[in-house]
Amino acid sequence: MSIYFSEKFKQLRRAHDLTQEQIADIFHVSPQSVSRWETGANYPDIEILPHIALFFKVTVDELLGTQQIAGEEKVKDYRRDICNLLNVGNAAGAVEMARRAVKEYPVNYYLQNYLIQALCTDDADSHRDEIIAVGENIMEYCTDQNTTLWAKWQIVRQYAKWDMKEQARKIVDTLPEAFYTQDLTLKYVLEGEELLENLKNSIPRFTIMLCGFIGEYAEKAELDAPQKIEYHKTELEIERLAYSVCGEEIDLINQVFLHIHIAGLYCEAGDIENALAYVDAATQGAMQHIDQMYQTTENGSNYYPWPTPRNLPWLLWEDHLMKPEFDFIRGDERFVKCFDLLKENSREL
Repeated sequence: MSIYFSEKFKQLRRAHDLTQEQIADIFHVSPQSVSRWETGANYPDIEILPHIALFFKVTVDELLGTQQIAGEEKVKDYRRDICNLLNVGNAAGAVEMARRAVKEYPVNYYLQNYLIQALCTDDADSHRDEIIAVGENIMEYCTDQNTTLWAKWQIVRQYAKWDMKEQARKIVDTLPEAFYTQDLTLKYVLEGEELLENLKNSIPRFTIMLCGFIGEYAEKAELDAPQKIEYHKTELEIERLAYSVCGEEIDLINQVFLHIHIAGLYCEAGDIENALAYVDAATQGAMQHIDQMYQTTENGSNYYPWPTPRNLPWLLWEDHLMKPEFDFIRGDERFVKCFDLLKENSREL
């Protein structure tokens, strides 16, 4: 609360055209105490607060920012609850809650981003006008760069899905190039532990970008199955190395889907042993994910974003292992064992 008090107190003092020394005389404290109040280093005794409020003709709650803090807590609750609804596949519920949150906090652009996410997940085509309106509102009025970048990223993806490439390109042209970022330039000004921490934090972000580029190239270029396999296996190795260096948990979901995709490519290439090995690796990852699914993040939301009511084992056997390419190994007992294990552990969230 001292942060809210210090800003409010400073604002009130200046509005009344008073110096710190004059305030100190009024409330019988030292000028150093007043200075510490305004920097947030210290906080006035509780007995003085009502007198400060009376002098400036405000309430104690206004001085302490009680309503603002309560509002921020409610915003956090909204964000957590919207996220959880999306994670269990209840996009319609997420849309309803996000609309309510935005109506209650109309200038909270982070909540507006959650609304866009919910609208795109629910039925983007039917929410087209609303998605565009909310996105344009964030891009025009939001002053926080990260929040604006998130909005632009979401809108560009949706425009591309609607084949609105020209509109998407206009937004893309306003984005900074990845090469000219803080992550890549801070190394020139940081030293010691601060530098190492910056590098450690940058590795996962750039790993996601690099692996995304590799995977996209593998699928879009004219490559045969063995070539695609090598590209995707490179993705796996880069992720393992990068996350081990920075001491973070690897993206298990991405690993599972990469393993099952590589398994399908091995089927296409006629390699039974490797196809089965990667099916098994994907199955083990899916079983591991069952335990992680019900963990929560620091803000109380579900551990993983999950836009479907089906859990990972269910998605794996129904959406992937049922595909024709796996007919190549469908009769093998190792495949059957994995298939049955996934099916037995399929749950609706």
